[in-house]
Amino acid sequence: MAESTSTPVTRIACFKFHPNVTSEQKAGRTSAFLDLYAQHSQLILNEPKGGRPLNTPLDLTNVKREKGWDTGFIVVFKSDEARKEFDADPGHDRLKNETDPLLEQVFVYDFVEQANLGW
Repeated sequence: MAESTSTPVTRIACFKFHPNVTSEQKAGRTSAFLDLYAQHSQLILNEPKGGRPLNTPLDLTNVKREKGWDTGFIVVFKSDEARKEFDADPGHDRLKNETDPLLEQVFVYDFVEQANLGW
C-alpha cells in the first residue's frame, strides 16, 4: 500500500565511534549533523532530539543487546519526499564521507507510524 506524500517519516540514528576518536571529534561530528538538519528545517517537523545512552538494565533471556553506542537521535521529516530530498543533498553526502571513517557502527531506521507497529 502506497504511503501518502504527507505522511511524516521518523528517523532513528545511532552512532558508535571507533575507540580512538576523541570527545572533541565526537562533539564536532554531532554538531555538524545538527547544523545540517538546521539548514534543512523546511524538510522536518521536529528538530533532532537525542543524547548519550542510558545504561538501562534489561533482564532478557538469550537475547543479544548492542552496547557501546556513543549517541543517538530521533528526527521527524515532513514526508518521505522530504527525507529523500535531505538524503540526496550534497551536504549530507559530504558529511557522511567525513564521518564514516570515524564510525565503528551506525544504525539508521526510518519508519512511518502504523497501527499495531505495522503488524
